[in-house]
Amino acid sequence: MRAVAADLSITSPSIGTYAAPRSQPLRRDGKDASGGGKGIAEGKGQGGGSTDTVTLSDAAQQQVQKLKQADTSVRQHEAAHQAAGGAQAGGSSFTFTRGPDGKNYATAGEVPIDVSPESEPAATVAKMEQVKAAALAPADPSPQDLRVAAQADAAKLQAQSEQRRQGGDTASGRAAAAYGAAQALGNSAGAGRGLTV
Repeated sequence: MRAVAADLSITSPSIGTYAAPRSQPLRRDGKDASGGGKGIAEGKGQGGGSTDTVTLSDAAQQQVQKLKQADTSVRQHEAAHQAAGGAQAGGSSFTFTRGPDGKNYATAGEVPIDVSPESEPAATVAKMEQVKAAALAPADPSPQDLRVAAQADAAKLQAQSEQRRQGGDTASGRAAAAYGAAQALGNSAGAGRGLTV
């Protein structure tokens, strides 16, 4: 089982859900919520009958442009999480909005990430560094991304504390041993002269 932040589900922890900002929500008929703009209008051919082409009003075309930009932004955001998350990150999932042109556009997304501790503290430290890097990889991290990064920092600090308690081959343990050895050499080299390096 994976350990997750309080607002993440246990079965599918995610680096935040990213939703591109929307200026006006769409109604089911393809019009914007302000009532402005016409939805989809069928074009008429020269013979007076309807054709297979679809002509969009100016407002609907603007909405399609905004949805295209949102789709690109959401996909880039989630791809950044995946690229930085490596083996810790799962596949992206998206929430789609149907545009007035009848096409689906990604308007929100998420990437699950494994934030569970490893069996060894050193491995947990390395894993949490990667989790934090994945959470902060997009140029515009969401509030959820920042929470996951903070959770990774907390888990990393806990693992480092465990490393110190175990007294294993840590950098601070090696430094203390080297200092003690230098002190011993200095004391044996002669009283009052110290150690020259």
